[in-house]
Amino acid sequence: MQDDLHPVAEGDGVSVHSGFPNPALEQRQRGTRLALDLNQLLVKRPSSTYLFRMNGHTWADQGMYDGDIIVVDRAQSVRPSDLIVAWRDTSLIVGRYHQLATLGEPWGVVTAVIHQYRSS
Repeated sequence: MQDDLHPVAEGDGVSVHSGFPNPALEQRQRGTRLALDLNQLLVKRPSSTYLFRMNGHTWADQGMYDGDIIVVDRAQSVRPSDLIVAWRDTSLIVGRYHQLATLGEPWGVVTAVIHQYRSS
């Protein structure tokens, strides 16, 4: 039986990818190594970063759902359009910074949302 497989390309420096390419491999060939590290991507200041689990569906129109995890940086400077975590009475709430009068004292800026699409 004859083999129907033929090389796509021959020679050094040729790479053929199938599916999702691995950016770490491409960077390694350039002399650096790129790791896909969630801490590097989501946590810019570890000593001032906190993770909270969202409760409720109030922010579903903004892509944050019940059970999602929000990444909050307390050292981040606040901008008027930022989504923030603020103290109101005895609890933390999420809201837009421009609504500060009704929110309470700012506690930190929401920098990322982790949403799980499929439960295990």
